[in-house]
Order: sequence, then C-alpha cells, then structure tokens
Amino acid sequence: MGRIVAIGSPKVRQTLAGRRAWREQLAALAPREPGVRRVHVHAASVGEFEQAKPIIEALRAEGDRMVITVSFFSSSGYEQQRDYAHVDAVSYLPADSTRTMRDFLDVIDPDLILILRYDLWPCFMLEARRRSVPVALVSGVLRRNSSRFRPLLRSFFAWLYGQLRHIYAVTYEDRDAFVSLAPYVPVEVGGDTRYDRVLMRLDAAAPVPAFEQSVTRGRAVLVAGSTWSPDEELLAGADLNALLLMVVPHEPTQEHVARLLEQFPNSCTLSALERGEPSVGHAVDTIVVDRIGILFGLYGLGTLAYVGGGFGEGVHSVLEPAAYGLPVFCGPKTERSRDAQEMRGEGLLTVAHTARDLAVGVDLLLANSTLLKERRSACEGFVRRHQGATQRIVASLRRNRLLL
Repeated sequence: MGRIVAIGSPKVRQTLAGRRAWREQLAALAPREPGVRRVHVHAASVGEFEQAKPIIEALRAEGDRMVITVSFFSSSGYEQQRDYAHVDAVSYLPADSTRTMRDFLDVIDPDLILILRYDLWPCFMLEARRRSVPVALVSGVLRRNSSRFRPLLRSFFAWLYGQLRHIYAVTYEDRDAFVSLAPYVPVEVGGDTRYDRVLMRLDAAAPVPAFEQSVTRGRAVLVAGSTWSPDEELLAGADLNALLLMVVPHEPTQEHVARLLEQFPNSCTLSALERGEPSVGHAVDTIVVDRIGILFGLYGLGTLAYVGGGFGEGVHSVLEPAAYGLPVFCGPKTERSRDAQEMRGEGLLTVAHTARDLAVGVDLLLANSTLLKERRSACEGFVRRHQGATQRIVASLRRNRLLL
C-alpha cells in the first residue's frame, strides 16, 4: 500500500527511500567509547526538532563528553536538519519492525532516548525496553478529547505510553491526561521548550535586510507571515494604506508570487528591492517575500503581525512575532494553537473574520500609541514568562538518574 501511495507523492517516496537508507546515514557514527554517554533524540519533523534544540545545546554547554544522535520520521525534518552542528549523526527513523529496530539500536547504542511531543513507535519502544534503555517524552501534549482515549484505541495507547520511563508534560492539563492514560509512568510538568527556542533564535537572529529605512519611510509595518490564499484575499481587501505591508507566503512558488504582485497594488518582490531596481522603493506599499527561511528575522521589522493559516487547518506559530513584541492578527481557526488561544484571552491576539475586522483592529492600535506600546510589551512578556522548560527538564533528567 505504501508503494502505491508513493507513486503519486514525491515527498512520501523520498521518506520511504530515506527510511531504508538509515545505515548509510549513520555510517560515520563512531562506536562506543568508555565513559562517553550516548543520547538519542527522535522528532517527527522540523517543528518538533526545534523543541529539542534547547535541550541538545544545554547538554553540549555542560561540557560532558557525549554522543548525540537524532532521527526523524519526515523527509522535511531530515533534509533541513541533517547538518545541524550540535549533534554527531542524523538519520531517518527506520521502518518500525522488530528486526529493524534491533539493528537500529545496535548502531546508535543509546543510554537515553528522548522523544519530542508525541511520535512513539511500538517496536522502537519495545526494543528500548528490552535493553533497559530509558525513554522520556519531552514537551508532551495530550488533550482529554484526544482519539487516544477512544474505546477501541485506549488500551493500545495506554500500553504504548506505558513503555515510557518518564513524561515531561507541557501543562497541568496534559499531566492529568497522561496520568489517566498511563497511570504507572512518572509525569511532571516541564513546560514547553518552544519558548526557550524562540528566545534563543531572537538572540541569534540574523540582521534584517538593509533596505528597510529607504522603503518604510517612517511607516508602521505589518508583517503577514505564512499566508495562504484566503489570508491574502483578506489582506488585499483591508484598508491598510497607512502601512507598509510585507506578505510572506507559506509557499512562495513562482506562480504564487506572480499572483500576489497582481493582487496588491504598488507591490514588488523582496528580490527586486535587494537588487536595487531603479525607483522601486519610492512607490512600494507591499513587499512580497519570494524566498523561504527569513520570516523570523522579518518580524524584527514589524510594528504588527498577521499570521496565516487561520482560514485553513489552523493558525501557524504566533510565538515568533510575539517574541519581537508584535500584537498579532489572524483568521478564526485558533483552537489547535494553545498559544493563540492564550494570547487571545489576554488581548494580545485579535481574530479577523473579515477585511474590515483587520482594518479596524489595526487602526485602533496605530491611533493609540500608549495602547500599542502596552500591547507590544505584553507580547514580549508573554513569551518570556513561559521560558525555563529546558533548565527544568535537564535538571530532572539528572535528578531522576536518566542522564548520568
């Protein structure tokens, strides 16, 4: 069945091929040395691995000799992170069979396995248990309405989570759900390392593009990040003439960028500005960002932010703009984002159902400098008051003798 699906999906085909090639990916991994601890980190994809980075870098900063290996389920995780400098080897997680997992653990030979958020695999867990290798779930999340609690599934997931040695839940609600599902596994609230990670990225953010002074001309800037077509229709329909708008599409394909240039008057691409095309900066009201990987730094140019996804499967990450102190606007689908829900409850995020909602919300903040300053300060404070999970989790790993 997997081969049938792979025929029409390059990403699935790439993932299946990568999972078969795990031995080659780990070929340079050195065998165990006496006195050197070995930690393996597994993440489903890029987002989950971002949560692992503060822990990995904290372990490296302690100065102990340690081999750290990483596995991914997704091709995007492996392809984007295989050159991450703070680990010794990166691979796909191989197919979850008894024989393959036995071979895989023979090679990585871990003293501790850390799994981020949720991606548990039965044979992987069983083989670790057979070897008495502790497995801890980090930044674990579990809602009480999760399908894991459904009658036909609960016994399986109770067994699966029961293989863990320790669970670090994000919130007290997560902790209670884990206790209900797997009552014999120690659970504590460790917090969410995403906050630590976004603050690390803030401290290390690359300089923003050099064009901003000539283009912004003292105007407030609305950075619209990870946008999709419904978000872009809302932005195009809103009266935002007093602003410089930066649209950062989630998928900046050539066709998508061309459509945005037609959709937004007086627009140009970021590449055109960087090339210094004559007179382009003097008439620009909208910048269309035509490459990936720079959204985080672009939030540093902003006064306000709009985060896309709220008219689709759910709003994307609101933590990055909040870390820069940007009040956030988004579409209505926020229920899958705890951060968005919490920020909305504190008045730091505004849901815009229509273009008029967005324009009114923007005008309200820009017309009241005191209110804008208070909101910006509160957004920064929202992120900073949630930091510290990394320190708590690493200290607990040592206290519980999971990491010696």
